[in-house]
Amino acid sequence: MKFDREFLLRQGKLFSFLPLFALILFPVFVRDRYLLHVMIVIFVYVTLVGSWNLPGGYAGYISFGHVLFFGVGGYCTAMLMNTWGVPATVTYLVGGIVSALIALIFGYVSLRLRGPYFAIATLALATIGRYLFLNFEVFGGAEGLLLPVSPWTPEWEKIPYYYFALAIATITTLTVHLITKTRFGLGLMAIRENEEKAEGLGIDTTRHKVLAFIVSAFFPGMIGGVFASYLEYVNPDSSFSILYSANILLMAIIGGLGTVTGPILGATIIVVASEVLSFTIGHQVRLVVLGFVLVTSAIYLPGGLLSLKERTFGGEQKGVVLRED
Repeated sequence: MKFDREFLLRQGKLFSFLPLFALILFPVFVRDRYLLHVMIVIFVYVTLVGSWNLPGGYAGYISFGHVLFFGVGGYCTAMLMNTWGVPATVTYLVGGIVSALIALIFGYVSLRLRGPYFAIATLALATIGRYLFLNFEVFGGAEGLLLPVSPWTPEWEKIPYYYFALAIATITTLTVHLITKTRFGLGLMAIRENEEKAEGLGIDTTRHKVLAFIVSAFFPGMIGGVFASYLEYVNPDSSFSILYSANILLMAIIGGLGTVTGPILGATIIVVASEVLSFTIGHQVRLVVLGFVLVTSAIYLPGGLLSLKERTFGGEQKGVVLRED
């Protein structure tokens, strides 16, 4: 029986990688430019939501400022490629490092706040960042910056960005998964449940929160660079749009806060639904529908779609609810 159980566990782990293998082979069999674009957008949001989930879902600190790290990554790529001709792949890493440094400075100060006060502070951070890039000509002002044109032919130009985005989304998901299995991850969950008791148990809550914030900023900085080079253009209104923050929160709630697979599920559903709604009812009405879905989900399905199985068949609920303090 023990052998059978271990064998089944190994088989289960093997099958869990099948979706990744399918995604790797996807561009080999599907060359439709629109479908590849949708997949790239899904990978971008899997990265954003998955990294946001570390402080937001596991530690319980809701942030509206992760769009800043995404935008900073895009501008790092644009400026490094335009000014010094730095290879794109290097700029992605630099964007992640710069975003992590910003998170270190801001997080050390702001993570002493809790609940809505921290959320407001992060929103202010994103707003200030947007206006800084908007008003300084070195960043291109309101017009933004153009990036070098893709060297690949139209038939192939989306495929490299597909694999870059897939790689970063995969690394983000694996990183969060591994963190949740460590004492550090358990410390974050203890902070989410009761920060005062966590401190009483000897957990350095400030250190845990700052480290989680740094890690969660690194990957948006990288994917922001990938997306900027994919679009070949950055500007403050698009790179720092509040819609990114709203979508991140919506996808996290839909998929399941504090879960590894929740961001994947939420990002896939919302991106596909957004595309369908944009074609059927229009962009503006789509925003109203998604806003209604966000409010409804927060009220009636706070644990996300992953909690439906536990609520239907019993068992421990995987998703967590938003902090109330």
